[in-house]
Amino acid sequence: MRTFEYRFHFAMTLFGLLLNGQSLACEPPAGFVNPPRPEIAPLEQLMSHAEQREIPQPLAVVLQSANRPLRIDPTKDLPGVSGTFRLSDGPYGSVGARRLVCLTDGSTSVEEVLNTDSNSESSRFRYVVWNHTNPKFRNVAYAVGEFVRTQPAPDRTTVTWTYRFALKSGLSIEEKSRFQKIFLEQEFAGWMRTQMDRAPSVPAPKAP
Repeated sequence: MRTFEYRFHFAMTLFGLLLNGQSLACEPPAGFVNPPRPEIAPLEQLMSHAEQREIPQPLAVVLQSANRPLRIDPTKDLPGVSGTFRLSDGPYGSVGARRLVCLTDGSTSVEEVLNTDSNSESSRFRYVVWNHTNPKFRNVAYAVGEFVRTQPAPDRTTVTWTYRFALKSGLSIEEKSRFQKIFLEQEFAGWMRTQMDRAPSVPAPKAP
């Protein structure tokens, strides 16, 4: 029963991470210039890692929690998210919506929604992250994150979170290999698992 509660908490929090508004804990740093969005390469050409979880709730219930501020705790290898600042009109969630993301170590990145599609049986949310100022991402040109939620049964939702990375030009084969084996498959994969497994500190709302 406790596992079910944790997973339900995760479902409520996870969708809220994506469709939230603006957080007061984040402001553009001095000299910040809103950068142009990078041109996205075919996704199959990018390095990728995916995590998947099963949620013991219907898709409609999972999608209800959509207004929680973006807050992610740091791991031992990577900073968390302390807040966001809206860079475009309207709430974050529609295609083209953009926000500044402030990390717990003082660094920042920029996110923009690329695709959002939902029906009674599935939901897809894709976004691009770039302009990283954290040194851990020094070799990253941009990253494409994507949440896909499907409902294999009326009382169960499958959530798949995938990140795909495009690296900067000029890197050696050794640098690319080290990025994949150490950063992507260990540090970033661990960060993703931590976020998907962590239960929030507040009770999840009851299903209607």
